[in-house]
Amino acid sequence: MAYCESHCSKTPILHRSKSFSMDVSRIQEVLNEAVALARLNREGEPAAYIPELANVSLAMTSAAMTLCNGTCLIAGDAAQHRFTLQSVAKVILLAGMLEEKGEQQVFSWINAEPSGLPFSSAAQLDIFGPTPSNPLVNAGAIVLCSHLQGERQTRLAWLEQWAEKLLGGRVQIDARVFYSELQTGDRNRALAYLMKSNGVITGDITEVLHTYFYLCSMESNVMQASRMAMLLAHGGCDHTGNRILSERTVAIVTAIMATSGLYDESGMHLVRTGLPAKSGVSGLIVAVALGQAGIAVASPRINEKGGSVRGHIMLEHLSRELGWHFALRGKSETW
Repeated sequence: MAYCESHCSKTPILHRSKSFSMDVSRIQEVLNEAVALARLNREGEPAAYIPELANVSLAMTSAAMTLCNGTCLIAGDAAQHRFTLQSVAKVILLAGMLEEKGEQQVFSWINAEPSGLPFSSAAQLDIFGPTPSNPLVNAGAIVLCSHLQGERQTRLAWLEQWAEKLLGGRVQIDARVFYSELQTGDRNRALAYLMKSNGVITGDITEVLHTYFYLCSMESNVMQASRMAMLLAHGGCDHTGNRILSERTVAIVTAIMATSGLYDESGMHLVRTGLPAKSGVSGLIVAVALGQAGIAVASPRINEKGGSVRGHIMLEHLSRELGWHFALRGKSETW
């Protein structure tokens, strides 16, 4: 059984439980099943429009779950599988900006509406325009990056600080992915210049995009990513009760993940799993089982919407077998 327990003074938030050890055993079993089921699927392709993301093992499939009491469960290739956060890092940016700037200021820069369009769509700037529809699409995150203060190293240090706070450990930048994005990110440049032409961005576009690509190139694993999702599941506190994020920030971030975290497949994902989530084109998806756990699943084959094919399979299996769809919470006979 692949899990490690952290000591915690709080009672585990697991309903219908006779014994916590029995609950952990069952969750680990379901996590293993999810990975095994996902590995049967070979659909999808890596995000080759960022050339370096194509240079990965397509077989890598990993999952981790951090329960609200600190227990960490892993399955698949979790111990070896590392990847860049890509758009999952937008959660870090949004949470940090909400904590430091406040929601009134943040939502004077961006909206909080689902776009129903692809993550790099320029059309949404006309539909909702000129302000980006929400902070989890590329345009929205680029705008937030434009409002980070200071010189380049100050901005990058700010991103690293918040990443370490939420992920629970130091982060590194995958330099190859970062330079690959710098060389090929013309779509994001187009979005940035369009917003500058409309007055939404006033700073130097080269510097803004350097910050944005740096954010997306942060490297992690499913254990760290599930820890970040657990903070959202646990109301902004770690397993010891230490507050990392305010309750208001958690409410806002989780709500936007539910409506917009998977772009134009957010609705169907929520129907199938009931788990607010955020995807990245490296194949990572983080999901929030409110009051239960943070979940991270990763595999590099993605669909046309930018979501991991195997990741979706794993999350659907976990939600169904553990009864973690928000609309069915408390009705499941799993426990």
